[in-house]
Amino acid sequence: MTARVEETHEENGGRPPLKIDIFYGLLTLGSSTIWSVLTGWLLYFYQAPEGEGVLLVPPALYSGVLLVTRVLNAVAAPPIGYWSDRTRTRWGRRLPFIFLSGLPLLILFVLIWTPPLPEESIWNLVYLTVVLLLYNLAYTLNQIPYTALLPEIALTDHHRVRISAWTSGFLLLGVIASAGAGPLIERLGYAGMGLVYALFMLPLFYLPFLVLRERPARYTAPVERPSFLRDLGSLFRNRAFVVMTVTGIFYWSASTFIQGVIPFIATEVCLLSPGDTFYFYVAGVVASLICYPLVMRLSNRVGKWRVFAASLLASAVVLPGLFIIGEGLPIGLRAQGIIWISLQAMALSGVTMLPPAFGAEIADYGTELTGQHREGTYYATWGLLDQLINGAAVSLLPLILLLGRSRLDPRGPLGVRMVGAIGGAMMLIGFFVFLNYPLRGRREPEAEADEAQVETL
Repeated sequence: MTARVEETHEENGGRPPLKIDIFYGLLTLGSSTIWSVLTGWLLYFYQAPEGEGVLLVPPALYSGVLLVTRVLNAVAAPPIGYWSDRTRTRWGRRLPFIFLSGLPLLILFVLIWTPPLPEESIWNLVYLTVVLLLYNLAYTLNQIPYTALLPEIALTDHHRVRISAWTSGFLLLGVIASAGAGPLIERLGYAGMGLVYALFMLPLFYLPFLVLRERPARYTAPVERPSFLRDLGSLFRNRAFVVMTVTGIFYWSASTFIQGVIPFIATEVCLLSPGDTFYFYVAGVVASLICYPLVMRLSNRVGKWRVFAASLLASAVVLPGLFIIGEGLPIGLRAQGIIWISLQAMALSGVTMLPPAFGAEIADYGTELTGQHREGTYYATWGLLDQLINGAAVSLLPLILLLGRSRLDPRGPLGVRMVGAIGGAMMLIGFFVFLNYPLRGRREPEAEADEAQVETL
């Protein structure tokens, strides 16, 4: 395995080759594409509007199924992370999970679109519950070890930031790729659409195994293997983990608010049609993709801590600008909305891109504190909290919108505009919390040791 490290450094003049970043990012492209398709069309398929299809499950029970499956998926994440931390195989700790879960994940994705009956039925509800639970389990088995693999394939801060840029870009490309679901549904139906996506995504889940390798030196030493609860509790004694997690609570919530309110901004603030929402999403994606190379270069030059903190502060300034959009400005409402969405995407680019690099650094610091490699437990805990916070934010959003959505209001729909102000306040709080992050400018000891070992070979 050490020879493999030497080979990858020699291929690129002492720097990790770019193919590692690209092949690692392919898994993000595959998973984000099917996730975006599922997020965008599952409700429409099972709860079709009148005239567009039939209800396949009772509406009230459908919401319950989504809540239960989401909670169970969140609860399953930490044990899966702990399991992958303790696994020992000739392939490593993470790769076996990723390999074995990829194909079942795609098969279950197809099965979601094939309920047993073509009309509303309790059997469709039972079917959806079982398949969605299995799908979520396969997704967690795939994604938790995948994210925990980052600290093992990228040892330096520069390389981790570079991989974060590639994975963030692939994630946005996955969102764009999911836009093809609508035309495919019109031509092939939902089951046909699911099969096409599964076939095209299958290589993305398995091509990375041609390049990615793990490092046996990062196995948890068998001398001491704490219980799951003790292992989980030790994470919160890592101050860097606590600071980043509390910061994450605020930017996760703000990001969820903004994503959920974009259609309302297009239709109620900018007075456009629902179809015009497409331009807002495209503007946000393009602005983010343009900024990611700049975020990567600035992070490597001045440090990722400064860039992340600046992104939080910039977001706190830009998001309340939603109040400014109005007919009193000399440009059209559509242009104002697209400018605002582009500016907020640019401001958020550091917040959306850099967390994986911070996660790797925090996991390494935890290893220094305890002597145990717990990358899977760290990432799984973040995944659990992310899902819980996002669920709470989704539940709170309708209450915020109740503050007012009348177009007759001179300042437009107050509730929609308040989301920008609340999101900005959350980003500002997150900024002040993040000022306490204890690992500024830290160089990874393990990276130094690995690089020294490579130089002596």
